[in-house]
Amino acid sequence: MRYLRIAICVSAIVSSGCALDAKVAQSSAPAGGTSSAQNKAAKSKTPAVNPPADPKVKFRPYEVVDAQQGGLVVSRFAVPQDWKASSSVKWNYRDFYLPVHVSARTESADGGSWIEFFPAEFFLWLDPAHDQQPPGPGSVGGIHHRNITLPEAMGRYIVARNRSNARNLRILGYRPVNDLPKAFPQLFKDAPPGEGICMRVTYELDGSPVDEEFYGFMSSLDIIPAGRITEYHRRLFLVHSLGAKAGKLETLRPLLGFMATSIETNPAWQKRYGEIVKMQQDYYQRASAANYAQIRAAGQRSRALAAQSDQFLHQIDANLAAQNNAQRSAPSGFSSNDDFYKHADEFDQSIRGTEHMKDANGVVSDQYTDYNYHWTDGYGRFVHTDDPNLDPNRYLNGNYQQMTPVNP
Repeated sequence: MRYLRIAICVSAIVSSGCALDAKVAQSSAPAGGTSSAQNKAAKSKTPAVNPPADPKVKFRPYEVVDAQQGGLVVSRFAVPQDWKASSSVKWNYRDFYLPVHVSARTESADGGSWIEFFPAEFFLWLDPAHDQQPPGPGSVGGIHHRNITLPEAMGRYIVARNRSNARNLRILGYRPVNDLPKAFPQLFKDAPPGEGICMRVTYELDGSPVDEEFYGFMSSLDIIPAGRITEYHRRLFLVHSLGAKAGKLETLRPLLGFMATSIETNPAWQKRYGEIVKMQQDYYQRASAANYAQIRAAGQRSRALAAQSDQFLHQIDANLAAQNNAQRSAPSGFSSNDDFYKHADEFDQSIRGTEHMKDANGVVSDQYTDYNYHWTDGYGRFVHTDDPNLDPNRYLNGNYQQMTPVNP
């Protein structure tokens, strides 16, 4: 339940990357990373060098506000002062698995770059002997989809839903990003079990080409036995996208990545969410104990929740109001531009799996951590290997020298 609460908050407000032999790779000048035309994005062994962000960027905290819960702040994240931002918090007390969907979007003043945060999703299905229904909304919440996979969930329920009207939309490919929760250390003390993904798409917007990457993390399969019936659950969260027009995504990634991971959740709102879920669970148990027929019980649970919600919320408003005010007045933790540079670079390196390396002349470039040793001739040609004894000068023309890590 703890991960589910965090997932909702993150999705509320919440990165590309997408041979001598098997252990040695040779490459020429670095080029930005990408996706293949097949269903998996292959990563180049010579990633691009990302220019530093504009030192004049100033940030402000944007608050995601839950109007239905009396203006309670759900979360907040950093946006440049001249960027536009909007958000939505929608409650559905009839959904017993995920009663709230939160989303947000922020974009530059010219609309040329953006981040979008999509709601978390809850998937469920039964064992084959008891589940013959097609994919679709669950009877009391969630999405019914048997044996859902992460690529299918992202493609069908995130990309297709939110970019269906985009002109010339193409999914170029995807790659795993299993350490995605580690990019949000303020949310997760311990990374939850599951798998992450980066799915890269391209399309046209206002006559300009667009590159956009969609990120998400899906929990490991939960198996819930109930007599002779077994129910299966998976949760999709940390769902967000980084997008830009005209080939600018690579250079903007540190800025967009910092914004995506600057999220701070409001404990008061998390408490409110937990109380609402408890109310739903209590009512569900009472209805089950009364042995209602399934359809009738589902309908009466829905109507009763709608009728009881106002009374319930009034009872807890007083307790949460003080916490809400305290949260609003608390100083933002991401106001320092020095923190921005450090966090942005760390995010960029972590999410792409790269490290800063320098050659004998002090020229710095980013090299993938897939290999332990990197050599360069100083003219844009590189050799990557895990063999500490390999010297490429024995096999290749040129004067190759081993690169060294840049101290943080």
